[in-house]
Amino acid sequence: MPTYGGDEVNALVIDVGSTWTRAGFAGEDLPKAYFPSHVGYLESEVEVSETLDSPKENDNAATSSAAATSDQDVEMGDASADDAQKHEEATNGTSKKSKKKMRQFFVGDTESAVWRPGMEIGGPLERGLVKDWDIYEKIWEHAFKSQLRVNPEEHPVMVNEAAWNTSELRTKLIEMAFEKFQCPAFYVCKNPVLAAFGTGRHTGLVLDVGGDMASACAVYEGFCLTKTIQKQELGGELVSSQIMEKLKDDYQYEPTPLFDIKSKAPVDILQKPDVVRYNREGTTASYLQEMRLRAMLEFKETTCEVLERPFNADYANNKPLKPFEFPDGFNISLGAMRFAMPEILFNPNQFMVKRPQRLEGANLVGIHELAIKSAMSSDVDLRPQLLNSVVLAGGSSLFPGLVDRLSLTLQQSIASSRIKMYCPNSNTERKVTAWLGGSVLASLGTFHQLWISRAEYDEHGASIVDKKCQ
Repeated sequence: MPTYGGDEVNALVIDVGSTWTRAGFAGEDLPKAYFPSHVGYLESEVEVSETLDSPKENDNAATSSAAATSDQDVEMGDASADDAQKHEEATNGTSKKSKKKMRQFFVGDTESAVWRPGMEIGGPLERGLVKDWDIYEKIWEHAFKSQLRVNPEEHPVMVNEAAWNTSELRTKLIEMAFEKFQCPAFYVCKNPVLAAFGTGRHTGLVLDVGGDMASACAVYEGFCLTKTIQKQELGGELVSSQIMEKLKDDYQYEPTPLFDIKSKAPVDILQKPDVVRYNREGTTASYLQEMRLRAMLEFKETTCEVLERPFNADYANNKPLKPFEFPDGFNISLGAMRFAMPEILFNPNQFMVKRPQRLEGANLVGIHELAIKSAMSSDVDLRPQLLNSVVLAGGSSLFPGLVDRLSLTLQQSIASSRIKMYCPNSNTERKVTAWLGGSVLASLGTFHQLWISRAEYDEHGASIVDKKCQ
């Protein structure tokens, strides 16, 4: 049985997040691929024929049809009625026609952003777990073929998973790796463990603030302590959507995404945009919302900051103003608002402008409270060690000032313990902390015994993933 370990492995590491996907080679400092996890897709219905007189042929046809559905994107009209008619004539039996829904996918920064009438936008994850396996598979395929330009049959593959992932979903994951992509070896590792390794820690309290979730989990000697998991739907996308609500309430302004702008003229500050729009009939609500969220990303990165102490409007107004111009020409100079919006991460109930329907009744708490609850769920003897190694990860932790504010808030909340924060110094590395951990782990010479080989999968089946990946 082959072993995998050390520099000769050339393993691939894939980190599929709710907002961004990172992929690259183990042992490297940064992922070669970094693209949106939300993809575009067009739905269509195609007519397929089933032969009723020949059960054996009918089974073969159904198998072939299912394989075509899963193995390739099917454009509208690709599976034509002529093909169905030819199949009917070839079998000389009675045929039953039925309609099958198929999707054509558009993955990556450019492809998913191009406007197409009727195109929906969707992501593979919901609350950190895979909900759409077709999209998840297409993301892998895009990473292998278009970004890394490798044959997955020649490389061991390590992927990430949520700390609360289920055995059923892990089974589907390993089946996809070995059956669909024919990987020679596979391993799945929990996000908190990877984030800890990404900062050089094997024990610590990991606080991950991502696109749609914030979670905290204790890691001890490279293993997640599942009883310490704390999670909620509080992340960067919620902050972005609340910024849009704030702009609508305070300035009666809704951003016009780039795809809808034909031309624009300069306007004075806070004046209504002077923009000529394209006729984009057929624009879906999901596509429009996604493009607006992407516009908000630049707004957050260039203007928003976290105050070093709990928000105070008078104090925030004494800070320097920051100007920002949206793609449609609307421009604004921001004072207290640019500090108020990130406060959602620390005090969501007070600073949310409009609570989304999905969060009605949810008891949201600040990210510092998530970390404290997680630490307090661990054994008493372990708590000082965890609080002395608080690992901050996730793209939504990049607000300037957030690390200092979080450290201060934790220290004030748990005065009896010494709080020490660990996170990459550069924003680029903090965006990919979990991927970095996977890169380090998969390149270790001692890791070879942990890979699940193809031979082991064939012998023990998909259940081996729960035995070897803990």
